[in-house]
Amino acid sequence: MSNRNIVVDRLRALAMLGVLGIHIGPFVFASSTPRLDLFLLFQVFTRFAVPSFFFISGYGLFCNDALHRPFHYFNFIKKHLITVGLPYFVWSFFYIAMWQWEDMYRPDRSFSVSVLIVKFLLGEGCYHIYFMVILLYFYFSMPFWRWLVRWISEKSAGGIAASLSVLAALQILLYQWSATYWNYPPWTQGHAMIIRLLNERMNYLPLFYGFIFVLGGVCAIHEKEIRSWLQCHFTSSLGVFLLSCAVLVWKFKQYVLAGIPLEDIPAKYMTQLTPEGLLYTVCWLLFFSAALEKLEDRVDEEGADLAEKKSESRRSFLDVLSEYSMIIYLIHPLFLYYWLQWFQLLGFSIAQVPVVVFYVLVLVTSLLAGVVIHKLAKKCRPVGLALLGRQPQ
Repeated sequence: MSNRNIVVDRLRALAMLGVLGIHIGPFVFASSTPRLDLFLLFQVFTRFAVPSFFFISGYGLFCNDALHRPFHYFNFIKKHLITVGLPYFVWSFFYIAMWQWEDMYRPDRSFSVSVLIVKFLLGEGCYHIYFMVILLYFYFSMPFWRWLVRWISEKSAGGIAASLSVLAALQILLYQWSATYWNYPPWTQGHAMIIRLLNERMNYLPLFYGFIFVLGGVCAIHEKEIRSWLQCHFTSSLGVFLLSCAVLVWKFKQYVLAGIPLEDIPAKYMTQLTPEGLLYTVCWLLFFSAALEKLEDRVDEEGADLAEKKSESRRSFLDVLSEYSMIIYLIHPLFLYYWLQWFQLLGFSIAQVPVVVFYVLVLVTSLLAGVVIHKLAKKCRPVGLALLGRQPQ
């Protein structure tokens, strides 16, 4: 379809809210509201966020009949090195300069360029920015993903479902093998940088997110049929989503009963790459796509003017978040850090602040900063390119 898919735009906003939840979740038990349900909400039920961004990226790269348009690899790479690569390096350098500059110096106080290069290669400028590294590797290997999406999309509905199921199973097997068995060849011993790259493989290899990326591409190719299906299956999508939530809660309970510390469960045992995490992500995408489609369908039925009066604040909130989602994603660690510092300056700690209030403060200040940066970027093209990879319209 030639028109922009508003549903996918709003999924981006929801995914961004999930990212904030993941990063604020560790403060649940340090806040004045140390509740287990809030921990589940912020640390377990937000695990859809990063895979959803890959789904949205896959959709964006294959929408508008992209497979039938000429593909020029080097022009494609040049474009995305500007739109994603340039902001990645600028923001990475910013966070390294802010918090990690001492890591750049050897014991003799000489500057280590190799340490800086490794941080860029592995997305270690800040804890949230590795997503952009994996996305860049998706771009570099785009001919393979185009072939795979084309091969799957040309099948019948049953063939597409079977192919995606096999791809999901292969991704799960890759993750489980990588997490439980990994013997390095003897020749790697003594090569610290190679060992480091092997250890951090999940931070830059796109194969661990290949299924969800391809799913986005296939959905883009068959957008019309999928949107029609979603409009007719809201109730069933809600059912499978609630079932996936129940599976997450059940797995969480099993780990708690096994004596695993709460903070380790979402980070080590229930990541978005586990079978239950992948199932939950797909069901989350299914339900919220259906819910947003239903909202759009209601707008069409009631008429734009009447629907706008009834749900303007709800719709405009998601639209605004979607518009500024990238800058909120990139800048929110800065406000998370400074809110903690400001709390101390005001004489109270995070233990006195409800975690929901902390979440809202970080979100609102990041959004306001995003508005300012967008306005500045509109007036100054170099600022837009450096911080956003483009000049806002």
